[in-house]
Amino acid sequence: MGHFDSASDAIWPGYTRREAKRIQLVLIDDHRVVREGISALLSLESDLQVVGDADDIETGIELVRLYKPDLVICDLTMPGCSGGIAVKKLCQECPTARVLVLTAHDSLECMRESFAAGAIGYVRKDAYRADLLAAVRRGAAGAQSVCRAVGDMVMRNWLLEPTPAALPVDTHLDPEDRQILRLIALGVPTWRIAADLSRGVKVVEKYRANLMRRLNLGSAAAVARFAIRCNLLSREEVDQLVSAE
Repeated sequence: MGHFDSASDAIWPGYTRREAKRIQLVLIDDHRVVREGISALLSLESDLQVVGDADDIETGIELVRLYKPDLVICDLTMPGCSGGIAVKKLCQECPTARVLVLTAHDSLECMRESFAAGAIGYVRKDAYRADLLAAVRRGAAGAQSVCRAVGDMVMRNWLLEPTPAALPVDTHLDPEDRQILRLIALGVPTWRIAADLSRGVKVVEKYRANLMRRLNLGSAAAVARFAIRCNLLSREEVDQLVSAE
């Protein structure tokens, strides 16, 4: 039997074991406490490393270009970027980046927008630690993933939800249509919608009026019912609307 130097951990003489490369991450979220908490959690894992974090999408894009991370963890909604706009902008500016959405939103529409914009995964902020870590590792490896709560919701909707009633004839909705309908349904005032979309108030007022006319929705309540039927709202948001009535 040959004798190997145990200190070298060699499988044959002269071989040196190579250390596994750590997964490099960039974190984008406008809440400092969230960034610090997620960074602290990820730093406990020997194979994960947060190389940069940002509180807005423009700075985040600069960090992604600089570090070329294995995965970008990005919130869905930030100042000036509501809905899937942040993810879409990030994926357009950095087409090779893998983006994992980490958000408080869990509506089916938000999920569709995120994946359509180029996201590789979707995790709720109330997910279990193990779910987040699994999604991070899968996303960095190029595999799509969602946390268990999101997967359960999608499965329930697919298997158990009744077939929705017939919708208006003209129901082609682009991402901005869907985002504005969501905000109207949630009772967000026009001036705030304009601020979120970085548009003028009068422009949004006209857009809103034309959209409601096209869909034959005569009131905010009608918009809310339409949004629910089209799965534009999360279950929590629906519950809040119902309890407020």
